[in-house]
Amino acid sequence: MRPAHDYLRHWGLAEPPFSIEPNPRFAYERADHQEGLARILFGLTQLGGLVLITGEIGCGKTMLAETLQAMLSGGGYRVVSVANPPRTGAALLGALLESAGDPSSGGSTARLSGRLRAQLAAAAENGERIVLAVDEAQRLDAKALDELRMLTNTGSGGSAPAVLLGQPELSTRIARYPQVAQRIVVRYHLQPMGADEVEGYIAHRTRIAGSPRRLFTRRASAAVHEETNGIPRLVNLLCANALFVGAARSEEQIGADTIRDLAEDRRRSEDLADGGTS
Repeated sequence: MRPAHDYLRHWGLAEPPFSIEPNPRFAYERADHQEGLARILFGLTQLGGLVLITGEIGCGKTMLAETLQAMLSGGGYRVVSVANPPRTGAALLGALLESAGDPSSGGSTARLSGRLRAQLAAAAENGERIVLAVDEAQRLDAKALDELRMLTNTGSGGSAPAVLLGQPELSTRIARYPQVAQRIVVRYHLQPMGADEVEGYIAHRTRIAGSPRRLFTRRASAAVHEETNGIPRLVNLLCANALFVGAARSEEQIGADTIRDLAEDRRRSEDLADGGTS
């Protein structure tokens, strides 16, 4: 059996173009994302407070967070981030402290908040600008959201702007807490890609990975959009499988038939799984 990465050689690729792991180098600059990034950066660097980013599962929130981190780091900021955060205020503060390089030894919410504020104040005195980032923030309870709000308050001790990333229900949850909602300075919702954007996205990622030519026909790109509804994570999975299968079939270009075959295989597998659990 040939090594799995032999398919890259078939397509003239130096690396996999459709990894599901976020990599800012492969970021595709959609027009709405460029505006969104500009607004987010303005909110974090000029307005302070909370920035809210929402989107469906697989729509690219983590990639956007990685891109933001790279841009902020280039501008002299340090991002203190927590992914898959604990639910409660005290646990979240402990996770932020650990991310900031100060492993938490536990304690009350007030004690942990005081330690984190001291860290933020010390960083500011040393000319270091910190941004707090919490991914999957829809998991946070009301107390945790309020602790983040208070950390953005410049009136007492150390403070830092914060970005919250989460699924659409995060907006609904925040709306229940007026004190938190009033601290949101920028809101941005990630939309799925349109058909033209999917075509550009596929061409962009294969070009970054080393291919100078079009690997997917226009009809194949249209089929990818139809089968994935333009959700980036699903686009990546379908295109990665298409490249592997296309190489095994010695295809010179991925056509719509290959995309349809893979989509049908997925549906058949899902039907079997549903039948096994009914």
